[in-house]
Amino acid sequence: MAVPTKGNVTNANPTPGANFKTQAHNHNTGDDGLIVAQFTMSNARSYTSCTYGGVAMTQLYQISRGGLSQRMAFFYLENPPTGNNTLRVNFNNSQWNPISLHIRSFTNSGGVGASTRTGGQSTPNTQSLTVEEDSLIMLTSCSINAITSQQIPQGTNRTYVQHNTNRQVATGAISADAGHSAGSISLRATSTFGSVTLDRTEIKGLSSSVDTSGGDFFAMF
Repeated sequence: MAVPTKGNVTNANPTPGANFKTQAHNHNTGDDGLIVAQFTMSNARSYTSCTYGGVAMTQLYQISRGGLSQRMAFFYLENPPTGNNTLRVNFNNSQWNPISLHIRSFTNSGGVGASTRTGGQSTPNTQSLTVEEDSLIMLTSCSINAITSQQIPQGTNRTYVQHNTNRQVATGAISADAGHSAGSISLRATSTFGSVTLDRTEIKGLSSSVDTSGGDFFAMF
């Protein structure tokens, strides 16, 4: 296996004031590309679709967090167009509240793998995700209170961006470049007090190529 290569990142915390939002993002050049987008906003609206460079993205999940009055979603696209393009996310009606938006590019990726979501639990919220060899893990969390850590694995604080959507959102946390060994990885989110959610998604590496020559470079067939 080979660990995915992290690429460009775009974060934004706008108020759309319309039934869509566009955001410029520069996707890296390289083989086996992947672009992912994480969103959080008021659950008075829902996400209807998302495109990058005019190409439809796949919705991995969309979940309403009733206790927080928020709706969180994850979209992705394999082998997206490279260079500067526009991401557009559409809503079922005009959104007049702030949204949290995180876009991240990868190359040398095997795509999106395991993904699990856990609603608000008293801090610390400790969960796990079972991943393949050399995968990365992305986290996002939401709380009424300030979020104080995103740990990948548990005990290792990772950098994230905190947005305000009338709730507190942590987005963009991802594993260190070395990736993980295959198996169950313990993960944790913390807030100053109260409850915090914890959503986690695997970004898969590439399978190693198989050498069928038996080690003989000059094998004859």
